[in-house]
Amino acid sequence: MNRFRRANERALRGPLRPGYGARTHEPKGLATPEPLEDVTLPRRYTFERLLSVDLRHTYFNRSEGRCPALVCRPTAATAAMLRDLGLIFRDEGTSFTVLYDYNRRAQLLKAMERREKVGQWTWLSFVLVPDTPYFVNFTDLPSDFQPTEVNLYFNNLQAHFAGEPPSPADQELHCAGTATAPVLLNPGEQVTEASRQRVVQVQVQVPLVPGADEVVLLDLSGAEVLCRPCSIPVVLLQKQSPSRITCEEVRATRGLLGREEHVGAFLYLDLSELPEGLYTIRQLDAAGATLVESTVLYTQAYPTPLGFLDLVLAKPSADDTGLYPLCDLHLGAEQTRIVPLRAELRFERRSTRWCYYVVPPRGVRYDVLRLLDVGSPQPVTFSGPVPVTVAGAGDAYLFVADRELPLQEVPDQLFELTGSRVQGGFESTLMSNVPVASPAMVLPRVGPIPGVLRGTRPSGIPRAPLPSPLEQRDYSDLYLNL
Repeated sequence: MNRFRRANERALRGPLRPGYGARTHEPKGLATPEPLEDVTLPRRYTFERLLSVDLRHTYFNRSEGRCPALVCRPTAATAAMLRDLGLIFRDEGTSFTVLYDYNRRAQLLKAMERREKVGQWTWLSFVLVPDTPYFVNFTDLPSDFQPTEVNLYFNNLQAHFAGEPPSPADQELHCAGTATAPVLLNPGEQVTEASRQRVVQVQVQVPLVPGADEVVLLDLSGAEVLCRPCSIPVVLLQKQSPSRITCEEVRATRGLLGREEHVGAFLYLDLSELPEGLYTIRQLDAAGATLVESTVLYTQAYPTPLGFLDLVLAKPSADDTGLYPLCDLHLGAEQTRIVPLRAELRFERRSTRWCYYVVPPRGVRYDVLRLLDVGSPQPVTFSGPVPVTVAGAGDAYLFVADRELPLQEVPDQLFELTGSRVQGGFESTLMSNVPVASPAMVLPRVGPIPGVLRGTRPSGIPRAPLPSPLEQRDYSDLYLNL
């Protein structure tokens, strides 16, 4: 076998020469190795974490709060930036991570330094698309939340440690590695409706206020990315479309080309050449003063996203709040450190008032009917039964929970329905494992709880205060057919 291998090795090295491969006696340990051929070794990659975001939701108690119901994807502009910077996006199911090549960190930091010197921010944008149609139903958000009209918006400019408000000193703690509390991207301790932003598509209609001379569009960093005039010289209108005329052209020719024509009551902005993200629309007067401004979120139309996330890589200025993965970028690329940023988005489950409609067999009436919690250390109590009429089913009995109950992936409650008929007889179990509320049916209602409730709670357990007649509550209706 060795003789065959040596013969093949000689054949691979080149034609045989006299004496090539002949054995020569050399003292042990003094043999000189044959020179290696000039072989280019493959490049080795060592990727490390730049930033990551964990998605948490208290509805998913089976997976300890890890949320698999949101799919995160980079926007088209961010995907191109990731390729240019040598970064990798990785979806991990209940979180996502952005990785960088450790062997090319010097090139990455040099690129960040060049952008920082000219005042350009560098940020990555991601969309959050729900993987289930019931995400809003089991999340503590307004019941009328429409992702086609508004989205949840987050960025790390207001990121903070859990239990603490945002502070300019947070970045120093992060870079020093002394902080132990989780980093939250959502304002406060959980996501709320306060994070909503109006969604716009490619064409944005701007109602003009009196005195408006220009409409300016600013990106996340406050840089002007688009400007359209409200009055255009007629000569310019004869040469090109109003949507292509810029403020610079009007300023350069104002007062030289004669009469100007106002665009009307509305002005339309074309965002097709801009990346998706958060933009501020400002209407300025002739002196440059701001008359009115609004914030809009330009994002994809399909698949319909629920949220949008911007992650800035470096702290813009010393007075700004937030947490960032690049530390001390203002000192230069050589002194910049990469401290991975691991943040969380925390969603809270929705709580609803559970209403049970017990539908007996036709012609059967119950003298005693009880809905009991037999599985909780602090039992849930119900008010009822109240005789009601259910459309398509006839007479029924209504039980309403005395407090709002949280929706969960794996319910903690175990209810039992017992009762006895009017004709007499012992009280027996009618249903031993009563179904619990599902996120598939969440009904917002305004007004008092339906029916005139009669308390059937155990003695000593007070009933929760009834909602205001004008207050909107979320209800879960369940129908028990006996």
